[in-house]
Amino acid sequence: MSLVFILDFTEFIIINLFNLTIFVLFLSRVKKPKISRKLGLFNLALGIPIFIIGIMNLVLLREWWYWIFPFLFTIFIIFTFVVDYILKIQFRNPRKFSILIPFLILFYVSIILMWGLTWILGAIYGIITMITYFLQLFGAYYAGIHGVG
Repeated sequence: MSLVFILDFTEFIIINLFNLTIFVLFLSRVKKPKISRKLGLFNLALGIPIFIIGIMNLVLLREWWYWIFPFLFTIFIIFTFVVDYILKIQFRNPRKFSILIPFLILFYVSIILMWGLTWILGAIYGIITMITYFLQLFGAYYAGIHGVG
């Protein structure tokens, strides 16, 4: 098994774990809001191995998307950590668009780009990631209709 495959497969596992955790986090905002903070911290911790994978892809001189996409995801993680956990800014409800818009752009663009990397492994990997991506979208919708998106 090559190092490149290990990096790509690890990325696949992490982005799907991220999507699934986000799905549960959205549900928890409706059903058990006290655990959503812990789920959020767990999710943010997933940025650490993604950043390391980005660095390794850069060191291995792989094409730019193999390191830019993980770095963009890492920027989203850092942005979220600063806004949600350090500064504790309420920007979702009530909506503070100066933070909400960049947050949502970074969130969805970085996840979609990471999803794109899973297709490189093969169609089944891309399809699995598509399913978990749409599952977290459903979770966002569910939380949104309950006023806690």
